[in-house]
Amino acid sequence: MVTHALYENEISTSQEKNWKLSAYTSALSLGDERHGVVYSARTGALIKLKGLRFKYVQTLVAARNDGEKLPIATDGLFAHLVAGGFVVKSDFDELAAIEELYDLERLRSEFMVTILPTFGCNLGCAYCFVGKKNGLMSKEHQAQIVDIVRKRIETRDPPRLSVDWFGGEPLLALKVIESLSAKFLELTRANDIDYTAQVITNGTHITDDVVRVLKRSQVDRLQITLDGTKKIHDIRRPAKSRTALSPFDETIKSLDRVQGEFMVRLRINVDQQNLDGVWELLDMFQQRGWLGKDTGFYPYLARISPFTDACASVAETVVNVNDFQAVNLEWTRKLQAAGVQTAMQGLYGFPSPKTYNCGAVGENALIFNPNGEIHKCGLVVDDSSEAIGHLNTGVDESNANLIKWRKWSPLQNRLCRSCEYLPSCLGGCPRNQMLSREAQKKENCTYYQEHESTLLVEHIQRAELCTTH
Repeated sequence: MVTHALYENEISTSQEKNWKLSAYTSALSLGDERHGVVYSARTGALIKLKGLRFKYVQTLVAARNDGEKLPIATDGLFAHLVAGGFVVKSDFDELAAIEELYDLERLRSEFMVTILPTFGCNLGCAYCFVGKKNGLMSKEHQAQIVDIVRKRIETRDPPRLSVDWFGGEPLLALKVIESLSAKFLELTRANDIDYTAQVITNGTHITDDVVRVLKRSQVDRLQITLDGTKKIHDIRRPAKSRTALSPFDETIKSLDRVQGEFMVRLRINVDQQNLDGVWELLDMFQQRGWLGKDTGFYPYLARISPFTDACASVAETVVNVNDFQAVNLEWTRKLQAAGVQTAMQGLYGFPSPKTYNCGAVGENALIFNPNGEIHKCGLVVDDSSEAIGHLNTGVDESNANLIKWRKWSPLQNRLCRSCEYLPSCLGGCPRNQMLSREAQKKENCTYYQEHESTLLVEHIQRAELCTTH
């Protein structure tokens, strides 16, 4: 272990009482008590230790609240603990540091634009939170979006513009995507900033021509959804009109078409009714050759929940957090065995500190719907009463909806302030907090309190297997 010389002099001339173990440091055993990993939820730092060194940190964690002096190890380990934020000065206010970083990062957040080019959709999912509106974005509204994006780039100088195409089914408005993308690419090239784009689609409208348009538009990621196996998927996501192939078969055909063309995140919605069927899907992915190290195909399980009143019907079939995590853990193990690089990826539950936890609280995230409304939260993008402005007039800086997002902070919550998982959770979904949705808040807490440590250890062990094979 290389000593952090930067800290050695300060530590050697210091007193034990000058240091304290961070409130966000964990010592987690890797299968036995002889070796483990030390993790800082505040900094994201990890150190693997064994023998007396790991025992030393375990002792520090066990005595954290006893008020005892912090014994300083003399073999260089202590300097590493200081460098990683596992140990901090006794007068260092960690909570204030988290709050300061949160307030700073939400102000300089990534420039994220979500665009709904249409409310229309070819599927009739009963639980869709976008609602039952229709309508295509006009050329006038498209021009207004470009103007807003241009002004923000010129005045705020962001390092990157990130665009999500959402809906409805956005690919029903392919010409809007193509036209706006060309304008965005022109803007980002002229201002020398990066550009990245994703399409969130049901996967039933991906033709060869669509692939060509999306590639020209520099879309590099797709998120596609399945609701389980064919029988359940086609019931839950029925086509609004007769088609040659069922929605499930269309989606599978599209997934075949986009392999190797885009990074594909396949969201598999699960509840009590279809959780057992995920293994049949996994077998199909394997047979079709979609799984592997370099395929860019990342299927993941998503536990459905009644996010809004429009999808309240799913409440009776929601799978509990513990049952879901048991299946999810086995799912990621099988993916890893099939060559998918799940180790230490956030998509598969690897914990990491957040600076802010939702685009809605970020100053530079905007959502535009086809009606010309400007929103912050994608879950209420069809609700005009939640808008923060309109494309005809711009963002209303005095709008109460905008102010509530700017003011919201997890640090206002007493329980969050005292929680050891605060840096990686930041209170969960802000909307759940605002609306005091106690069931959803409890589920979020259960996940972090009962499963984060297990997932961390699982990812570390998986990473070890990757490096030894």
